[in-house]
Amino acid sequence: MTRHPVQAACYGIGAIYPIAILDPVHRWHRPVHPGLPEQHPDYGTGMLVLRWTGPPGEDIHAPALLEAAAARAPAAPPTGAELEAFQTSLPPGLRLIDLPDKYVIGPWAQRPGATRSTPPPHAA
Repeated sequence: MTRHPVQAACYGIGAIYPIAILDPVHRWHRPVHPGLPEQHPDYGTGMLVLRWTGPPGEDIHAPALLEAAAARAPAAPPTGAELEAFQTSLPPGLRLIDLPDKYVIGPWAQRPGATRSTPPPHAA
């Protein structure tokens, strides 16, 4: 089983959202929106990513939903039929997208604005 850690992403303005990278190779492009990403090795513009698109008030559950869904994702690179079956099986609030790596900020738990579980150390 491949592990897909939850990452934070942002288009540069607006909200930071959680994702799981399913295929890190930039071979994906979504020609129709909304629609599934398609594999285009010659001009792919992004990675294959599972994104949380649910309401902000429910994003507390997003990391667990992303991890569970990503754990059962087809092996990379999936076929179009595998992607369609996978998208159909996803719970509400999760969507497959293509995303360039420049929009990935880092681990979800360390995203800007995340609450810390321990207080910061005091300066001496």
